[in-house]
Amino acid sequence: MVGDATLGCCSVGHDIFDFSDILLKLESGLLKQLGQFSDTSIKIIISEVVKNELLNHLEEKPKSLYTDIGRFLKDAQIHCQFEGDIDYIKRLLFQGRKPEEIAYNRLENFIETTSIEIIQAQGNVEVFELLNKYFKNESPFAGTGKKKNEFPDAMALMSLESWAEKNGKKVLVISEDSDWKQYCTDSQNLVLIKSLSECFELFQQAKPYNICRQLSEKYYQGELTLMKDAITSALEDKFYELNFYIEASSPYQYEDEITNVRHKQNELKIIKEPNIIFRPIHFDNDTLVVEAKSSIDISVECTFYFTTWDSIDKEEVAIGTNTIEKEQNLDVTVLLTLIDESEKFDEEIEVNEIEITTTEIRIYFDCVEPDWRDESDDD
Repeated sequence: MVGDATLGCCSVGHDIFDFSDILLKLESGLLKQLGQFSDTSIKIIISEVVKNELLNHLEEKPKSLYTDIGRFLKDAQIHCQFEGDIDYIKRLLFQGRKPEEIAYNRLENFIETTSIEIIQAQGNVEVFELLNKYFKNESPFAGTGKKKNEFPDAMALMSLESWAEKNGKKVLVISEDSDWKQYCTDSQNLVLIKSLSECFELFQQAKPYNICRQLSEKYYQGELTLMKDAITSALEDKFYELNFYIEASSPYQYEDEITNVRHKQNELKIIKEPNIIFRPIHFDNDTLVVEAKSSIDISVECTFYFTTWDSIDKEEVAIGTNTIEKEQNLDVTVLLTLIDESEKFDEEIEVNEIEITTTEIRIYFDCVEPDWRDESDDD
């Protein structure tokens, strides 16, 4: 186990901060697991820049919901003769809070629960050094592209670097960004790790490692049938929680609607050689949280509604529909909460909870067009 360490919890994309849906779910998934460090010698830090970017992204969803709900209710007044008080319903849903307040409270609660320390840019970033890196194209400033977009990256990294030097610490920085990787490679204080789950693994003791190894062996020997059935059942129940995105080409404008999703089979995949399929995330006597990757075969039924532009009437005109079924193999990541009251994890293991941490699923259809067949063709 790594003790008395510092975790720089950061995530960025190419040139600008990129917070995926998984990083906006502060109360579940991997981010929830950060709470295990709150009363330990392991310190979690994020830069002021990353915090502000995260807050901006947390505000986007409730803002769009606030607008969309109002619009849908107004449509309901017209088309469904809805006579309710729209403002009252919005106050009920949002509990009298503005979207900005909701996002701020969520983030502050998360910071308090996980005992995160915010590293300020002021006092940690020297303007001269920042500009010097910019003009010399030093990481994280790339030699090409819009370098001005990389100023937040530079300020975040330099803040962590300064904090590490002042406190005599090594900081584990979590990011998949190539510029961040280069910066950490050149640094004596920052060590880059690609994923949060890999970072959690570093902080586990020997016992959860051994349990994961034993469970992996049993899985391949066909001894974890009940666990596999529980995972299959949970995945079927949670499919509709996923964000499915349909991608297709067509000579016509279209709207798509997923009408059915069927799960066919799934198999857990190797995370680490040799044949390790469970990664320890958090262990507490009779409870073990592990990460696993599952290969799933599904069938997706999607209905496409096609329109074309009527140049005479100056409007979009419906020209037909088509319902198409597509089979596809998906890789999804799941968090399994396993419980064994005997604390041995060798016989009576209960799958207490399953979370799908993969939030975006893309289904690829080929070229689609209306079903031109006449109804009489089916007779």
